Amino acid sequence: MGSTISGSGRHSDYDDEQYVAFAHRVRTQLALLAGKLKSGALDQDADNPAALRLGAELELYLTDRDFRPLGENRALLAQLDDPHLQLELNRFNLEYNLDPLPLAGTPFSACADAVNTRLTHLNDAASRLAPVPGRVLAVGILPTLQRTDFDDCMTDEPRYHALAQGLRAIRGEPFQIQIEGTDGQGRVDFCSDDVSLEGANTSWQLHLRVAARDFADWYNAIQLVTPLALGMAGNSPLLFGQNLWEETRIALFRQSIDSRGSRHPRWRPPARVAFGEGWLRDSAWELFASAVALYPPILPECRTDLPDNALHELRLHMGTVWLWNRPVFDPADGGHLRIEMRALPAGPSGADMAATSAFLIGAANSLRPRIRELITALPFRHAEYNFVEAARQGLDARIIWPCRTQIELFDRRLNDIITELLPAAQEGLTALGVDASEARHHCDLIRARLESGQTGSRWLRAGFHALGGDHQAASMLLERYARHQADGKPVHTWPRAGAS
Repeated sequence: MGSTISGSGRHSDYDDEQYVAFAHRVRTQLALLAGKLKSGALDQDADNPAALRLGAELELYLTDRDFRPLGENRALLAQLDDPHLQLELNRFNLEYNLDPLPLAGTPFSACADAVNTRLTHLNDAASRLAPVPGRVLAVGILPTLQRTDFDDCMTDEPRYHALAQGLRAIRGEPFQIQIEGTDGQGRVDFCSDDVSLEGANTSWQLHLRVAARDFADWYNAIQLVTPLALGMAGNSPLLFGQNLWEETRIALFRQSIDSRGSRHPRWRPPARVAFGEGWLRDSAWELFASAVALYPPILPECRTDLPDNALHELRLHMGTVWLWNRPVFDPADGGHLRIEMRALPAGPSGADMAATSAFLIGAANSLRPRIRELITALPFRHAEYNFVEAARQGLDARIIWPCRTQIELFDRRLNDIITELLPAAQEGLTALGVDASEARHHCDLIRARLESGQTGSRWLRAGFHALGGDHQAASMLLERYARHQADGKPVHTWPRAGAS
């Protein structure tokens, strides 16, 4: 998930001069970014809520008719010739980029409709692949995956080879995957020589364009709310037939490209896949600066044909630091900042992804006016704890939540916190110009999901066991999953797989 790197990735081998030149340029560009922030150049329309814009990327699996991974992403891309569709790390993965749209009005329904339309179109095209007809599926981790699916599966693109080689070189040893299920029974424990397991994870990534002066409060509020959204959006419980986390992606992604080896027995540098190192104090510059200071370059490519103020090298470096909520500088439209929200899984349906997105943004906006008070009441390490617990336990998680009358830390049921926040999330959406009926509709979908207790992960887990808990069960399960996804209905309305 999120392996697309801006820039060409033309070389897979780099020399010392390239690393030195790259390091010089990113530090020069950090100073330029600081100047842009200080001058107000990135604050266009800061007082106009209608200027906020929403974008999204949907990562997808390409499978055969039995829902086994099908390594024909390049053939599907060639057949469609759609600039919105991009290759991903493995040959059985693709990414579809939705057009950005104003946050005002009915953006979440537009996203749901776009997802449904594009999935239909992609599946129609995939069915015409030869000699093996295909399917396209949005699911966090494909339940039919086997270890052999990752033998020589990487998309043959220079940037992916360079990325894999760079991570291996920094780590200096195989990648260790150790994930234990919350029931104490499911477990995976093995080593991998490359980063292809990263491609087992597919996500629904949101981009929110915000004014630079509002960035810190927006970012902290999104960080605070992300565990809630993640906990109710789980769609990745199975890996290699093992019952693991509600959102196994969170653990697998971190471990599959963890560049930290065992060379530091008494201390370890921070992981390149991270929730963060602390609350943001002032501006987006802190996130860019820490990425430069903490993580060695992987793709040290300098573009001498671009001016420094395009910040190409700085943007390229940030593309190899996978914060779950990541800052993005885009030189388009005179330059602007976005927050890329990367934690949510692909699927189960367009309606589910849209509703979770609406809650995440609405709840964050409702908390923004008092976010500085709230983060003083929640040490950052506990916010990170919340994120991991939500990934492990989903709706069953108990997380630590700050409140106005707090005199000590205590945990609460994630379900209860979301229920309590739903009215505020709805108000937070309308304050951003979202139509009242739109805000109410998506918050009602979240309320129905909570009342039913059925997330994508719970539906997949229950169906897998009801159908026999083996590889054939996984294929039967995905046949039902694909049918419901094509219908576009939210997951809380899906009948259990053993009964459908």
